[in-house]
Amino acid sequence: MKTKNILPDQMELHIARYNDLTPNKARTAGNIPPEAREMMTARETKTVIAYEGAKDTPWGNGPIAGPKSFAVVIAECGPGNGPGLHVHQDTTETFTCIKGKFCIEWGDKGEFSTELNLFDTISVPPGVMRRFHNVSDESGLLHVILQGGERNLRDVEYPPSMVKELTSKFGTDVVNELEDVGYSFRAGLD
Repeated sequence: MKTKNILPDQMELHIARYNDLTPNKARTAGNIPPEAREMMTARETKTVIAYEGAKDTPWGNGPIAGPKSFAVVIAECGPGNGPGLHVHQDTTETFTCIKGKFCIEWGDKGEFSTELNLFDTISVPPGVMRRFHNVSDESGLLHVILQGGERNLRDVEYPPSMVKELTSKFGTDVVNELEDVGYSFRAGLD
């Protein structure tokens, strides 16, 4: 079978330079306080690979085009930082620790956990509640691969209890804005 010969300038379309990646929080800033966004996701996420239509998802599109229902994101978390308990109904989420140490929790109440050290990997199946947070004393990095079903990765949900917590801290307008950019608070409901 014939191979392809890609010139260096063409290969640049397939390279993501970490320092050039746009933080996803810049896309969803609006009136959402950074503290509210950090309850939903890592302090800093940068999308590396995503399909072109992912720009209307919470993680946005990346510099490298990928297939539908697939994304690669790098999550940066300070000590103790990480998103709240959430579920991806149709998406497998795979985490590899590339700096620091992370606790991965799962179960409807986050009742189970394991720790990831450097280069350890866990793949959380669709439909399982999960969260992660940095348990090291330094800024940590997780390499996150999302592989989803027919909803093209638009399947993340948080438990209704998150609405109560967000409302008490930031008010209903912030909850409405989070919903407008794609967050759902129906995890565990029929």
